[in-house]
Amino acid sequence: MSQFFRIKCPSCGNVADVAGTGLPCGNCKSPLNLPEDGVIQIYRMGSPMGIAVGMGIYLNENPLGHLANAETIRIPVPYGHYKLHMTHGANRKCKDVEFDITPEERVVYVKAHLKMGFISNTVVLEKVTGDTMPQP
Repeated sequence: MSQFFRIKCPSCGNVADVAGTGLPCGNCKSPLNLPEDGVIQIYRMGSPMGIAVGMGIYLNENPLGHLANAETIRIPVPYGHYKLHMTHGANRKCKDVEFDITPEERVVYVKAHLKMGFISNTVVLEKVTGDTMPQP
């Protein structure tokens, strides 16, 4: 299986899944370069209730597309502090997670799942270790 990374074009803001660096943006044709500092890997756990609605991804309030049911993505990022928020359908309730990407912690792993509620569901994000993550 090929390794894909989700990145946002710095020129036009288009979000794309790419297999490597230097490839052209599908929208404006600018080269898409991967930051070399760190990676956030997100795994959306499969829903036992069959809810397969895509979850919207927001990193520091910037939209980065959607994550399908039981899908894994990797987002390359420079060193810094990050807040991850995810939504589904018309519901924006989420237990956000915050973390730092540093030279000592270059890869952060997050699992996302739905917590079923009486009136609405909540997206729960949990920072985990790499050995508990399925590989993309």
